[in-house]
Amino acid sequence: MSNRLAGTASPYLRQHANNPVDWYPWGKEAFEKAKKENKPIFLSVGYSTCHWCHVMERESFENEGIAAILNKYFVAIKVDRERRPDVDETYMIATQIITKAGGWPNSVFLTPDLKPFFAGTYFPRDVFGRLLNEVGTQWLENEKALRLDGDKISNVIKDILNRRVAARSITPDVLAKAGRVILRDADSFNGGFDTAPKFPNEPTLMFLLQLAAGHQDKAALEAVTRTLDYMLDGGIHDHVGGGFHRYATDNLWRVPHFEKMLYNQAQMVRVLLQAYRLTGRKRYARAAERTIFYVAQHMTSKEGGFFSAWDADSEGGEGLFYVWTQGQLKKVLGDADAKLAANIFGVTDEGNFEGRTILHFPEHPEQLADRLKLTNEQFDKAVLRIRSKLYEARNKRVPPHLDEKVILSWNGMMIAAIAEAALVLKNPQYIKMTEKALLFIDKNMKGKEGGYMRSYFEGKAELVAQQEDYAYLALAYIHLYDAGEKAEYLKKAQDLVAIMIRKFVDPDTGDFFMVAKSDTFARGKTRSDGATPSGNSTALEVLAMLSHRHRDPTYRNSADKLLAALSGLAVQSPRSAAYVLRGADMMRGRETGEVQYFAQGVVRAQARIDKKNNRASLLLKIAPGWHINSSEPLEEDFVPTKVSTKNIGAGGGETVYPQPVMRRLKFNDGEMALYEKTVKMKVPLDVNHSERVNLKITLQACSDEICLEPVEGVVLARE
Repeated sequence: MSNRLAGTASPYLRQHANNPVDWYPWGKEAFEKAKKENKPIFLSVGYSTCHWCHVMERESFENEGIAAILNKYFVAIKVDRERRPDVDETYMIATQIITKAGGWPNSVFLTPDLKPFFAGTYFPRDVFGRLLNEVGTQWLENEKALRLDGDKISNVIKDILNRRVAARSITPDVLAKAGRVILRDADSFNGGFDTAPKFPNEPTLMFLLQLAAGHQDKAALEAVTRTLDYMLDGGIHDHVGGGFHRYATDNLWRVPHFEKMLYNQAQMVRVLLQAYRLTGRKRYARAAERTIFYVAQHMTSKEGGFFSAWDADSEGGEGLFYVWTQGQLKKVLGDADAKLAANIFGVTDEGNFEGRTILHFPEHPEQLADRLKLTNEQFDKAVLRIRSKLYEARNKRVPPHLDEKVILSWNGMMIAAIAEAALVLKNPQYIKMTEKALLFIDKNMKGKEGGYMRSYFEGKAELVAQQEDYAYLALAYIHLYDAGEKAEYLKKAQDLVAIMIRKFVDPDTGDFFMVAKSDTFARGKTRSDGATPSGNSTALEVLAMLSHRHRDPTYRNSADKLLAALSGLAVQSPRSAAYVLRGADMMRGRETGEVQYFAQGVVRAQARIDKKNNRASLLLKIAPGWHINSSEPLEEDFVPTKVSTKNIGAGGGETVYPQPVMRRLKFNDGEMALYEKTVKMKVPLDVNHSERVNLKITLQACSDEICLEPVEGVVLARE
């Protein structure tokens, strides 16, 4: 017999629909029952692809004896953390306070007024049964004491969720120091941070890439490339299908926890693209393309929305879908290619995971090619050939469970990443992919009273969208605007930010609440990064980008207030708020990439290297009604437009500027030498220039009535 979870729009909750536990979804019905019967609440928070959630279900929630104890003493509530990150955040803090650790499933005991008094994560069945009896008995005998514990813990949680740290100025020196602090935890041998389990830590990698691009921090770039190289060599990277597993259980990145989350794919694409921009290593570009391919083939609905996750388990075992034996290789590849594949991907008789092998490069590709007496080109062709055959064979296996829930914020992340790939890799098919996803969202996830819904599943959109949903969707539209220059996309981003500010901003501090209205005991905020950047740090990124693309002062003012609220914690704990530091640097005009905006969006700059003519070309598009001064203005106090190479030794001569337009404007009596509309500048390069050259540009934009402040920035030119 099914319980109340059977009709919910959550794959995770439905997995528990046939448990003998009398489960309730999070909501008014459960809360009223707990108060009416004066019962404590047992709250279990997890998600559909969580391995240990499955284990606890099999051991405990499917057990009649455990269910009987739960049903006797408690009101049992199940929460999908992906649908309700606000609930997850609040009660994960409780678990971290009580146990000094966290994880999923998160198992929390609450008073009827939702205040936590005891917590843990996964409990083996025998331990869990004893715990339930003990807590149930304690509530009957010592309710007052447990309520006092709940009051104390909930007050601490409120303080954490709404704590204020004095604002700090984030200067280049502060950023450099933060980088050094973060790099202390870097693994200088195998990449990544700390010891196993090893997570990608994409927000931290993005900050280090910001230091490398904007501040020429070589140590930061080395830490990122080392991490990416070891991840791409290791088993956390799916060598057959593309994409990345959630984390590695070992220091060498070879044995992953096999879940595949949409947010990891989105963030890793952005990290890989930025690393490719800075280094020119085609390996990173190819990995980004293969990750997008994986998402397109296996995590995208027919209508274009992106699904949430692939499970770690299949056919009753963890990772079975992904691992191989030598016998399986021979069956698919034949003897010769099977032997080659075993050498390339480290497949052995004993295996590296329960008698089978997780494919990985036992050495870096160049070393492998050398050992196998192959040229790099021969090695790449062999890998491509073997991957193709293994992919076809693997697709005939029983796949892991696919969580087909569509989460708005994660879709925003993925759309932003694919739009960025369209610009960097010059692939127009990616634009079509993003536009189809956005059409799906507009068609299926709009709220009846305006705004958006957070989750979509089986034809039904549920739950009012949260702050991070608006922030990530706005980010998607900004990146799509950058990729195609369609003004409608910038307008969509502006509309989303207007809703975000109206619904979620704290007028006293300038940062954002997670939800417009809370149904827990606290309306919380996220300022620290987790597996993804916090909603507040993403809002800072969005506001910084809008302030560079549009003249409305709202965006800069809102960004300044938000940074004031976040900067103290970011400087104090750079590892936990690295994305805030990245956003702070972006506010200074240090966006990275070959498309840049200057003078509050009046000037769009895009650069490329013309290898044939040995020069860099800079194309400036100037908004209607505006101009910039020429390279040789006729008035001494006018700021000239100047372009030069920032790379030492890259320049091969003087920049070639176009002929200016001569105009007389209202604020000046004489004629002025101006550039307007579209202008191209050519920067000669040395014969031995690199594939990437930074162009330094100085300009001042004016209209017929006002002049904006002079600006200086850097635009990346690449072949």
